[in-house]
Amino acid sequence: MKVVAFVLTALGLAYCGYLVSMYIAQDGMVFPGRAADAAREQELGRYYAGLQPFDVTAADGTKLTGYYLPRTRDGQPAPAVLYFCGNAEQQSGFFLWSPNELQPYGVAGVDYRGYGHSAGKSTEKALKSDALAVYDALAKKLGDNPRILVMGRSLGTALAAWVAARRPVAGVILVTPFDSLVSVGQQSHPFAPVRLLMKYPFNVLPDAAKVRAPTLFLVAGEDTFVPPVHAERLAAAWKGPKEVRVIDGATHGNIVDTPEYWANVRDFVKERLH
Repeated sequence: MKVVAFVLTALGLAYCGYLVSMYIAQDGMVFPGRAADAAREQELGRYYAGLQPFDVTAADGTKLTGYYLPRTRDGQPAPAVLYFCGNAEQQSGFFLWSPNELQPYGVAGVDYRGYGHSAGKSTEKALKSDALAVYDALAKKLGDNPRILVMGRSLGTALAAWVAARRPVAGVILVTPFDSLVSVGQQSHPFAPVRLLMKYPFNVLPDAAKVRAPTLFLVAGEDTFVPPVHAERLAAAWKGPKEVRVIDGATHGNIVDTPEYWANVRDFVKERLH
């Protein structure tokens, strides 16, 4: 009996240690941060002569930085795509290649707190507030009756949905989206009480019921990081018009490298911002 008690105690302590480590590590897992890449920033300057800094002051005074590539239509600012990164991305990486695919529309994006040159520390509450501030700053740049399409990848899909549920948008593109981080985390850690441990649940389902703008879901068929079932649950709850495109063979990381990815994005953007 003493041996059994010892084993059970050891297992209990190990399990508690596992839960504690999960709780402590989640900030770094959800918001790993990305330092500014000076060489990449120099490349951007060479590729896009019209690229502008896009600085936004958050509601709490934190300075956020990013990029805006304006384009014109009939002498006026063209409609724009506002991009929200995945948690392992930085806007400079997105801007290296995406503006060429998104012609003739403007492109904008601001780095999250702790990413690039943006100050502060990311939390769910801060990023959601920042996302609305970034939208409002871009709308101001575009002038009267701005037309903005919001696009997000992975973590950024939660922010794109958050904005689309609270601001007028011309359309929404969600790349490898999820219903909630709690749901994703629970599937990855079936023996842990993820709902109790998760500081940043990022539950997108309440926003899914509010968005009325046409939405494109781009799902990676072989996604093991955010399995397709999470996109299916979100799409089922999405009340507005939607298209769900599953790219067979694509993974969470390489979906942007597939030919179907940009073909779908270009067609949808052209339809919504024509």
